[in-house]
Amino acid sequence: MTRLLLLICIFPLTLFANELEPLENALKKQSEHKSVVVLFRQTKKSPALTEEIKTMGKLWLIPGQAFRWEVGKPKKQTIIYNGEEVLVLDELKKTGERLSPEDKSVKPLFLTLGMGDDATFEGLSKLFRITSTNEAQGRYVATLAPKPRALKKMMQSLIMQVNLETSFPERIGWVQRDGTEATTEFFEPKLNTTVQASTFQIDESAYTWEK
Repeated sequence: MTRLLLLICIFPLTLFANELEPLENALKKQSEHKSVVVLFRQTKKSPALTEEIKTMGKLWLIPGQAFRWEVGKPKKQTIIYNGEEVLVLDELKKTGERLSPEDKSVKPLFLTLGMGDDATFEGLSKLFRITSTNEAQGRYVATLAPKPRALKKMMQSLIMQVNLETSFPERIGWVQRDGTEATTEFFEPKLNTTVQASTFQIDESAYTWEK
């Protein structure tokens, strides 16, 4: 009886680890890239909207260190993390806001880009539980549900599709509690190219800053 109980306890943990192994390996390799430059498309669907909203953008990423996230053509919003603070820029109104990397409003973006302790495999395992996985044609898809109560109030699920060849996500989807679906699709990335330090700098005098 003791042996049976032990097997019952161990088996789910082993199964969980095996199912998430491709994701764990991909996240590890992703963090080892020197740089990533990639175009993306955001799609938002909401019960309150009659049509989907689709927006193009571009990302410059130094894994674990910095990123520049531009949305819209022409640019509507720019979000820059320079290793210390997050700059959220409204490119139409020319206003800016400084945020901490720990601010809840930028957490989803940090998770999407694999930035911060919560975006590591260990961090994701603490925040989410697996509900389903699928692997085919060099792609791995995992559907995750939040564990913490505070996170459950914000979202229902997280979907991650990773290209196992590039070890970079092709699709990140969030389903919020109100039924809103926000999906970011990444196109083929340029890996390990030179990204100038000026990419993560701006002319602060061009913006009006919130106090």
